Amino acid sequence: MSEAILFQQQATIYALLSRIFFRELDLQSLAILQEPDVLTVFEKLHNGFRDYIENTSWDDKQLENLASDYCHLFILPQKSSLSLQASHWVSNEESGGIAQIEALINRSGVDLSGMSQQPLDHVPNDHLGVLLAFMGAVYASDSPELRKLGPQLGSQLLSPWIKRFDHKLSTVTSNPIYLASSRLLVELLEHTGTDSKSNRS
Repeated sequence: MSEAILFQQQATIYALLSRIFFRELDLQSLAILQEPDVLTVFEKLHNGFRDYIENTSWDDKQLENLASDYCHLFILPQKSSLSLQASHWVSNEESGGIAQIEALINRSGVDLSGMSQQPLDHVPNDHLGVLLAFMGAVYASDSPELRKLGPQLGSQLLSPWIKRFDHKLSTVTSNPIYLASSRLLVELLEHTGTDSKSNRS
């Protein structure tokens, strides 16, 4: 597989994960999750994902239930302790990379508005949805130099805390969408981090 195709695949995955974690899911996002290739990947990450997606009648009531799940998990973190802000999860020693997020985004010159599919006004720069949109924009960039920084940025902005987030999520919800998405992010970062180290060897 060519490097360009691999980068585009990573951009697509990060964009999808950004949609999932940025706000409540809508029918457009659910339609993406019902695509055969996506179903196959997510089912491998969480047994029961396919059954949940295919056998749920996604009417207004179910969408409301899904929105309620998102709200109780991520918007009211005093109940779940699942803040979507990186600063909630990192130690003082790990906070250096997070503190540079705004500068990194500005220096990169990428446009996050199209990647996130959501307005970013008043959203903290260290919000998981923003970070995932940024990673997607980096991998989708026309600049080869910027695309090659993707693994380094993932290691700096996400790797220090995402396993803690994933573990906590697994203890407070049974929702297959969020469980599979979090696991996908962990495995994606592990895979790209390993590849990056191999390429430098």
